[in-house]
Amino acid sequence: MTLPPQPDASRYPVGPLPQLPDLERVPASLERFAASLESSVAQWRGLVGARNATDLARTYREDSWNVRQLAHHVAEAHLHGLSRLKSGLTQENYVIVPFDQNAALTLPDADLPVSAALELLEAVNLRWVALLRGVSSTEFARSIVHPQEGLQDLWQLVNKHDWHLRHHLAQARLALT
Repeated sequence: MTLPPQPDASRYPVGPLPQLPDLERVPASLERFAASLESSVAQWRGLVGARNATDLARTYREDSWNVRQLAHHVAEAHLHGLSRLKSGLTQENYVIVPFDQNAALTLPDADLPVSAALELLEAVNLRWVALLRGVSSTEFARSIVHPQEGLQDLWQLVNKHDWHLRHHLAQARLALT
């Protein structure tokens, strides 16, 4: 019997993005996601908030983003995710416009202090959590379209962004150990 290839543990330290099972698409899961997002953002602040430039330049594997880049990427991706969530809640079959994550990290704002990334992440997360706690769970069945991933509901978008914060947090931890 041949086992499927296992994902690289340093590339996917919390495992690959899971699909959210139908039985977890319930109101209680929205609170679980909100609490997880709050915890992850607080952990980001605790992990990188007081780091020096040498620490922030560390990588978790060869040819990976460094800790500073991870922090800026996570903040920016969380902002994009919030926009996608709000668009999905207010438009029918909203089509996501992807962004070039690597190119974004070459722009001058990626050189800002990591505190700027953390402040953005915290502010954006307040809005994520307000939506998760304030919008009816039935609204998360609404669909969006990702050009590469296809049709998906807002439950999966929320699941993806919860995983995304934890995924890159684990990579930053690897870099700093």
